[in-house]
Amino acid sequence: MDLEKISGALRNRFGSTMGRIVENLFKKADKKETGSKEGSRAKKPRAMELPMEKGTKHVFRKAKILPVRVGKFDLLLSDRGLERGTITLISGGTGTGKTTFCMQSLYYGALKGEKGVYISFEEEPEMIMEHMMKNYGWDFYKLEKKGLVALIKIDPVKAARMVEGTLAKETGKLVIEIPKITLPIKPDRITTDSLSALSIAFKNEENYRKYVRELFDMLSEFNSVNYVISETEQNPRVFSRTGVEEFLADGVVVLYNLRIGGKRQSALEILKIRTGKHVKKMVPYKMGKGGIEVLYEEKMELK
Repeated sequence: MDLEKISGALRNRFGSTMGRIVENLFKKADKKETGSKEGSRAKKPRAMELPMEKGTKHVFRKAKILPVRVGKFDLLLSDRGLERGTITLISGGTGTGKTTFCMQSLYYGALKGEKGVYISFEEEPEMIMEHMMKNYGWDFYKLEKKGLVALIKIDPVKAARMVEGTLAKETGKLVIEIPKITLPIKPDRITTDSLSALSIAFKNEENYRKYVRELFDMLSEFNSVNYVISETEQNPRVFSRTGVEEFLADGVVVLYNLRIGGKRQSALEILKIRTGKHVKKMVPYKMGKGGIEVLYEEKMELK
């Protein structure tokens, strides 16, 4: 806008006084508009500017890692162990060493003063301890007397009926209170053996799925490293009874008994570990007098 031309025209028609009045009004309006724009620009924050106090830093929770202590298995993990409060599904067919894997972790952990609990839905604790002593020389009786390990048996049918009764009473509720498992010691590790035996005891698969979610949450609250055993086919494509278990778990380790030529070869695979990097390939292992021996090679890459 040409202010001089407008004010000149006004002076010629209305006199010099009116011209100056109008000229001053235009100047004030222009000044106000300019100041408003400058003010709005000054107040507008930059796109990445956040209202943080001076010196404030992001704080990350430092996870507590517990070694697995099964041969060289920890070398397959970037953290050299598993995070407390997590659930790891140990899957595999019959005779692949799932129980041995978990008992080995509990045994060598107990020798380091780390307490472990074994929850069995199938075999009697006495039989498990006898087999471990006979096959590997692991004296769980001695560790039990010291209060370092505890093996308990839960009847899967009774557990299933109790859960289904609770679910029937609380149908439609957003939060369902499932009976808690009481443990004799405060654990650093817990093994649950097995989900397969538990799932068969449920009349309704949907109720079993609901209980698995509650069971996983319950185990996590102990702030322990938790192993949950799942029976599968020898060369599985699904690594749990319903598929929901592997989805809910933080980690999945599969033990295979592969037929190569005329022989069987044992190999394990870490399908997932949410909390860190791990070797992404099948790693051979063998069962010896000392339990599972993972045939780790230094060239194996963590991804």
